[in-house]
Amino acid sequence: MHNIDSSRFTPLRSLLFACAFLAAPASYAQQCPSATPVFADEFNGTAVDTSKWQFQNGDGCSYGICGWGNNELQSYQTANATVANGVLSITAKKQRVGSKAYTSARLRTLNMPGSGQWTHGRFEARMKIPTGGGMWPAFWALPANTTVAWPASGEIDVQESTGQKHMFALGTIHYGSSNANHQFLTSSIYKQPDSWADAFHVYSVVWTPYKISWYIDDLLYATKTPSDMANPADWTFENYAYYLILNMAVGGSLGGKVNDAALPQTLQVDYVRVYANPQPSLSGPHIVEPNTAATYSIVDEAGTGSSYVWTSPTGQTSNAKSLTVNWGSTGGPVSVAISNSCGTFNKSVPVLVSPQLTRTAILDDYESNRKVSYTTVTGQLTQSSANPAPNAVNGSPTVAKYVRSAASSYDLITMGTTLVPDASFYVRGDKAFYLDVYSNAPVGTPMLLQLENANVATASNFPLGRHSKYIAYTTVQNSWQRLKFLLNDRIDGSTADTAVNQLVLLPNPNTLTGDTYYLDNLAIYGH
Repeated sequence: MHNIDSSRFTPLRSLLFACAFLAAPASYAQQCPSATPVFADEFNGTAVDTSKWQFQNGDGCSYGICGWGNNELQSYQTANATVANGVLSITAKKQRVGSKAYTSARLRTLNMPGSGQWTHGRFEARMKIPTGGGMWPAFWALPANTTVAWPASGEIDVQESTGQKHMFALGTIHYGSSNANHQFLTSSIYKQPDSWADAFHVYSVVWTPYKISWYIDDLLYATKTPSDMANPADWTFENYAYYLILNMAVGGSLGGKVNDAALPQTLQVDYVRVYANPQPSLSGPHIVEPNTAATYSIVDEAGTGSSYVWTSPTGQTSNAKSLTVNWGSTGGPVSVAISNSCGTFNKSVPVLVSPQLTRTAILDDYESNRKVSYTTVTGQLTQSSANPAPNAVNGSPTVAKYVRSAASSYDLITMGTTLVPDASFYVRGDKAFYLDVYSNAPVGTPMLLQLENANVATASNFPLGRHSKYIAYTTVQNSWQRLKFLLNDRIDGSTADTAVNQLVLLPNPNTLTGDTYYLDNLAIYGH
């Protein structure tokens, strides 16, 4: 989420930041975590506690930000937030109020006597997010009582999602010297074959002066520091006090097209808590490929004299601060018991081993099997070229050669196909696209594959017609590798699973590079 106002940025901030950053300690808040939060709402009553939460009602115009700064379609109403059975429910409805065709609710803690605002700590909420196109639930924070304008004053989004892509959870910071220079950094974590909307999960951030980290169920999935910014002086999260916001927008810049037939939709919140210090958490992948190794580590640990007891479904154990698991074909929980001067902590992460996939269809092997039709090629495609260096991964005598256009940020290879009758299999991970690649591009070069409805998608109407996109990264240079494309985004929820008739391959998108790629065995794998 974000809000916009017209206050002025303080020019001296960048100099003050540079001095403070240089003097910052190597670690922060290495104090024992407390079992007692500095703020908590367990929603155990029968109504919203108005000593802790203030309603923000209307369409945003009374706050000087019509549409709440995001072209949102709802009018917030007090009646749309209810408390029962230990849960706060924020419900979006198809209901006209004034010029708005939808209603929902928005609550904040700003200056409330039972809560308010805090600087640094762990901020968390246990929530069950909604589905339904156009839903935009969020748990986020803005600076309190400052004359410095957004985005220079910053914004921390603990959790955001949208109804059409509820398999993704997002964590974001917003910043920049002015509205015209608004920037943001976003990270996401996806879930397969189910989604985050299927159950309650704990979404949290740990915020220290020069680092912000995001977690789901005590699993670290993203960290941002000043070094992640183009200009580290834009970091604005050192010492403002922030207040919390819970809301569910309808439509808007991120929410997208509203599916009226899916309304009403509800964001459920079991609790909101603020702790002064972080607590031990885990890092490591929660989705792994079969027959691969993955390492799990403890982060945010305070205290001395630590001992560790790890367990895993594979039978592997460890008494160190990390555990490497050699996964086979079955997943399960990776768990650790930590004991030290701060106490005893038990942490666990459920791990999914992706299904073992085998090739079920060839889209193009650049020899005798071609089940796609090439419609748009930005660079230079030679569909029959000699293999530059046959090896065990690819020994085919004939492959394709593609020279990327250095003049195009988004270089496209567009292919029509009838072999994707149901794209939901790819979103769930039950099917995947594979491609053999040989390139002089640097290791870590992204290859993006987008599924589209060619009858809707045009060069100028993004995101319409784009069903989903999948990404793979090169791991070697000047040698063949077989890449598996993993889900990266569910783009347009209004593009049905059964409407995909076009694939778009983008080598190294959003760059101006002219690298050469040899391609072979574009294929569908399933089980």
